[in-house]
Amino acid sequence: MKLSRIILASTIVISLGLAGCGATNTTATTPSQTEQKVSQATSSDIKAGVTKMLSITADLKTAIDTGDEAKVKVTGPQLEEAWGLFEDSVKTKYPDLYKKVEQFLDPTIAGVKASPLDKQALGKLNGDLTQALNELAAKEQL
Repeated sequence: MKLSRIILASTIVISLGLAGCGATNTTATTPSQTEQKVSQATSSDIKAGVTKMLSITADLKTAIDTGDEAKVKVTGPQLEEAWGLFEDSVKTKYPDLYKKVEQFLDPTIAGVKASPLDKQALGKLNGDLTQALNELAAKEQL
Protein backbone atom coordinates (compact mmCIF):
# COMPACT_ATOMS: atom_id res chain seq x y z
CA MET A 1 0.00 0.00 0.00
CA LYS A 2 2.86 2.32 0.88
CA LEU A 3 4.59 1.55 -2.42
CA SER A 4 1.44 2.30 -4.41
CA ARG A 5 1.11 5.69 -2.73
CA ILE A 6 4.71 6.50 -3.57
CA ILE A 7 4.13 5.45 -7.18
CA LEU A 8 0.92 7.49 -7.36
CA ALA A 9 2.62 10.56 -5.90
CA SER A 10 5.56 10.19 -8.29
CA THR A 11 3.22 9.80 -11.25
CA ILE A 12 1.30 12.91 -10.27
CA VAL A 13 4.45 15.00 -9.84
CA ILE A 14 5.92 13.82 -13.14
CA SER A 15 2.64 14.36 -15.01
CA LEU A 16 2.25 17.87 -13.64
CA GLY A 17 5.86 18.66 -14.51
CA LEU A 18 5.49 17.39 -18.06
CA ALA A 19 2.21 19.22 -18.52
CA GLY A 20 3.84 22.46 -17.41
CA CYS A 21 6.81 21.99 -19.75
CA GLY A 22 4.66 21.42 -22.80
CA ALA A 23 2.28 24.28 -22.19
CA THR A 24 3.71 27.13 -24.18
CA ASN A 25 1.66 29.77 -25.88
CA THR A 26 3.16 30.62 -29.25
CA THR A 27 0.63 33.29 -30.11
CA ALA A 28 -0.18 36.27 -27.98
CA THR A 29 -3.80 37.26 -27.53
CA THR A 30 -4.84 40.84 -27.31
CA PRO A 31 -7.43 42.04 -24.81
CA SER A 32 -9.99 42.41 -27.60
CA GLN A 33 -9.45 38.78 -28.63
CA THR A 34 -9.95 37.70 -25.04
CA GLU A 35 -13.16 39.72 -24.80
CA GLN A 36 -14.42 38.08 -27.99
CA LYS A 37 -13.78 34.65 -26.53
CA VAL A 38 -15.62 35.63 -23.37
CA SER A 39 -18.61 36.90 -25.31
CA GLN A 40 -18.69 33.71 -27.36
CA ALA A 41 -18.62 31.59 -24.24
CA THR A 42 -22.15 30.91 -23.21
CA SER A 43 -23.59 29.45 -20.08
CA SER A 44 -24.99 26.61 -22.14
CA ASP A 45 -21.44 25.56 -23.07
CA ILE A 46 -20.51 25.41 -19.40
CA LYS A 47 -23.73 23.63 -18.44
CA ALA A 48 -23.29 21.00 -21.14
CA GLY A 49 -19.64 20.48 -20.24
CA VAL A 50 -20.30 20.14 -16.51
CA THR A 51 -23.14 17.71 -17.16
CA LYS A 52 -20.87 15.57 -19.33
CA MET A 53 -18.05 15.65 -16.79
CA LEU A 54 -20.38 14.70 -13.94
CA SER A 55 -21.52 11.73 -15.99
CA ILE A 56 -17.90 10.71 -16.55
CA THR A 57 -17.02 11.07 -12.84
CA ALA A 58 -20.01 8.85 -12.00
CA ASP A 59 -18.77 6.21 -14.47
CA LEU A 60 -15.26 6.55 -13.05
CA LYS A 61 -16.56 6.09 -9.49
CA THR A 62 -18.31 2.88 -10.50
CA ALA A 63 -15.16 1.58 -12.20
CA ILE A 64 -13.00 2.48 -9.18
CA ASP A 65 -15.45 0.88 -6.73
CA THR A 66 -15.60 -2.34 -8.72
CA GLY A 67 -11.84 -2.39 -9.28
CA ASP A 68 -12.21 -2.41 -13.07
CA GLU A 69 -8.76 -1.05 -13.91
CA ALA A 70 -9.30 -1.28 -17.67
CA LYS A 71 -12.48 0.81 -17.43
CA VAL A 72 -10.73 3.34 -15.18
CA LYS A 73 -7.93 3.75 -17.71
CA VAL A 74 -10.44 4.37 -20.52
CA THR A 75 -12.79 6.63 -18.54
CA GLY A 76 -10.17 8.86 -16.88
CA PRO A 77 -8.83 10.51 -20.05
CA GLN A 78 -12.40 11.35 -21.08
CA LEU A 79 -12.44 13.86 -18.22
CA GLU A 80 -9.57 15.80 -19.75
CA GLU A 81 -11.18 15.76 -23.19
CA ALA A 82 -14.51 17.01 -21.85
CA TRP A 83 -12.86 19.72 -19.72
CA GLY A 84 -10.82 20.97 -22.66
CA LEU A 85 -14.00 21.90 -24.54
CA PHE A 86 -15.15 24.51 -22.03
CA GLU A 87 -12.35 25.17 -19.55
CA ASP A 88 -11.49 28.57 -21.06
CA SER A 89 -15.06 29.72 -20.48
CA VAL A 90 -14.89 28.64 -16.85
CA LYS A 91 -11.45 30.19 -16.39
CA THR A 92 -12.77 33.55 -17.56
CA LYS A 93 -16.16 33.47 -15.86
CA TYR A 94 -15.31 31.66 -12.59
CA PRO A 95 -11.55 31.81 -11.96
CA ASP A 96 -11.80 30.41 -8.41
CA LEU A 97 -13.88 27.41 -9.48
CA TYR A 98 -11.57 26.89 -12.45
CA LYS A 99 -8.62 26.55 -10.05
CA LYS A 100 -10.60 24.22 -7.81
CA VAL A 101 -11.56 21.90 -10.68
CA GLU A 102 -7.97 21.92 -11.98
CA GLN A 103 -6.70 21.17 -8.46
CA PHE A 104 -8.52 17.82 -8.48
CA LEU A 105 -8.66 17.07 -12.21
CA ASP A 106 -4.92 16.90 -12.85
CA PRO A 107 -4.13 14.44 -10.03
CA THR A 108 -7.20 12.36 -10.93
CA ILE A 109 -6.01 12.02 -14.52
CA ALA A 110 -2.50 11.15 -13.32
CA GLY A 111 -3.95 8.63 -10.86
CA VAL A 112 -5.89 6.72 -13.50
CA LYS A 113 -2.63 6.15 -15.36
CA ALA A 114 -0.94 4.53 -12.35
CA SER A 115 -0.69 0.78 -12.12
CA PRO A 116 -1.74 -0.72 -9.82
CA LEU A 117 -4.51 1.68 -9.00
CA ASP A 118 -4.69 3.21 -5.56
CA LYS A 119 -8.46 2.85 -5.28
CA GLN A 120 -8.69 4.81 -2.04
CA ALA A 121 -6.68 7.82 -3.22
CA LEU A 122 -8.27 7.83 -6.68
CA GLY A 123 -11.75 7.51 -5.19
CA LYS A 124 -11.12 10.52 -2.94
CA LEU A 125 -9.73 12.61 -5.82
CA ASN A 126 -12.69 11.70 -8.01
CA GLY A 127 -15.08 12.57 -5.17
CA ASP A 128 -13.39 15.94 -4.66
CA LEU A 129 -13.54 16.60 -8.41
CA THR A 130 -17.23 15.72 -8.44
CA GLN A 131 -17.84 18.14 -5.58
CA ALA A 132 -15.99 20.94 -7.41
CA LEU A 133 -18.04 20.24 -10.55
CA ASN A 134 -21.24 20.32 -8.50
CA GLU A 135 -20.23 23.75 -7.18
CA LEU A 136 -19.72 24.91 -10.76
CA ALA A 137 -23.08 23.43 -11.72
CA ALA A 138 -24.73 25.35 -8.90
CA LYS A 139 -23.20 28.59 -10.21
CA GLU A 140 -24.63 27.85 -13.62
CA GLN A 141 -27.94 26.70 -12.11
CA LEU A 142 -28.15 23.40 -13.94
